[in-house]
Amino acid sequence: MEYNSGERWRSFLLAFALTLLLLALIMVGTVMAVQPSMPRALQKDSAGGQQLAYRPNASDSLTVAVIGMRDNQPADFVLVRFNPQYGQVPLTMLPPQTLVPLDGKNLTLEQAFEAGGSRAVKEALSERLGVAVDRYARVEGEAFRRIAEKTGSVEFELPEDVSYRRDGYSINLAAGSRRLDARDMLDLFAYPALRRDQETRCDLLGRMLAAWANQNLDAAGEERSSSLFKLTVNLVDTDISYADYEPRRRAANFLSELDAQVAGSLPVSGTWLGDGDSFELSESYVNLVRQYFQAIE
Repeated sequence: MEYNSGERWRSFLLAFALTLLLLALIMVGTVMAVQPSMPRALQKDSAGGQQLAYRPNASDSLTVAVIGMRDNQPADFVLVRFNPQYGQVPLTMLPPQTLVPLDGKNLTLEQAFEAGGSRAVKEALSERLGVAVDRYARVEGEAFRRIAEKTGSVEFELPEDVSYRRDGYSINLAAGSRRLDARDMLDLFAYPALRRDQETRCDLLGRMLAAWANQNLDAAGEERSSSLFKLTVNLVDTDISYADYEPRRRAANFLSELDAQVAGSLPVSGTWLGDGDSFELSESYVNLVRQYFQAIE
């Protein structure tokens, strides 16, 4: 199926959240600079000291690399972890120029995708960050739009006015708190000014995805997650299957019922090399990722 260029923008963390709606990967709400507190629902009942009748366990966790496509090229890279055992869904967005190891070479994420597709990106991120990346999801803009429309909009604070032209249309989003629908979110991902400062872009869009996830957490519940999962896997390229979703359905529903901010976006940090063609992750960032994702022993 052919999509026009305006529809090929995909939101990464959104796409992933959506793709992983199977896991309630309905993402995150606040930047996690420190370990978020355990949601109240996961703690012992203060009156009787009894444990909950049901609690997710470690086997329910899953980490997915999400790749957002623009004009058949990878534009956004997001890593998301479904971690219901601790009531958390951490995510982090990385610049396409991030350096990763692949087949003995040091390549950018863009180059890794060109060399071996989504699976190569999954393997390279796993090696560079030292965490287990279980699945991948590659999403085009039109697919994201359809899934996002079915999932819900987001109330988000824009730090500045967004104004530019794309595909012959004027895009205008005023600064301040506003409700963004699926098309607005795609327009923000496509905003040219943001691409000139990738660290700021990853932070802003990661927080937007986070807020979107927390505000639509009910999509992970039993009544909605099954239909969303079926829609998503039919629209995106992914190695996530029904065998991943079904055993985690109950854990996803568990997260959807928590009165808590279940996830957060880890802000990327590092150093730009040469003329800005490549980005070396800082070790402090890599260590932070290992705290929230499953570190490889």
